[in-house]
Amino acid sequence: MVALFVVVTFIVFIVISALLQKTEVEDSVDDLAVSSHRAVLPFPKGYFFSPNHTWLSLESSGNITIGVDELVQRFFGKISSVKLKNSGDYVMKGEELVIFNKGDKKISIASPISGKIEYANFEIDQNPEKLTNDPYQECWMYSLKPTHLSDDIKSFKIADQAKTWISNEFSRLKDFVLAHQNQPALSNVTLSDGGTLVEGIADYLDNNAIIEFEKQFLENLNEEL
Repeated sequence: MVALFVVVTFIVFIVISALLQKTEVEDSVDDLAVSSHRAVLPFPKGYFFSPNHTWLSLESSGNITIGVDELVQRFFGKISSVKLKNSGDYVMKGEELVIFNKGDKKISIASPISGKIEYANFEIDQNPEKLTNDPYQECWMYSLKPTHLSDDIKSFKIADQAKTWISNEFSRLKDFVLAHQNQPALSNVTLSDGGTLVEGIADYLDNNAIIEFEKQFLENLNEEL
């Protein structure tokens, strides 16, 4: 019975993903809390979003492609280095999957699902600046063969649900930054009249705030809408 449930869940995952990917990527996150320095990225359809700000896309092989979403990219800005796991490694949901470094700051992102890493995209380690351009296409991190997909995807968001969620997360990020304005420079970054957050806001926060950002935005893997 359990095996049947897993198979059915996986088939549903495939069908939903296929239907969504037939639609051209055209929507953008409609929220004030985005960078004022470049256009908002198109919101990808056919992607599944985890509460810890990783995205997942189903491959024709049945593997899952994993990357980070735009909120992480905009918060951290230009990344100096990326520490990835190796192909062949097994990871459990919640286990550290990747580390982004920028000067003396770093953030750790956990795996949203359990499985075996089939491929690691070391191109982003060699050229981390690509993450600044578009985290949804070339800048995937891993291709992973899932082992507990039916359980792991329960809290994922898709389609309009995902778009609404990430828009709300940008608003929550703005509130977070306003609450951590401990230096004058931030007065030019966040505007009290509903202005935008610049890309790379992490540059203006101390390490304690970065740690708190991880706790509030990157460690919750079981959030329900």
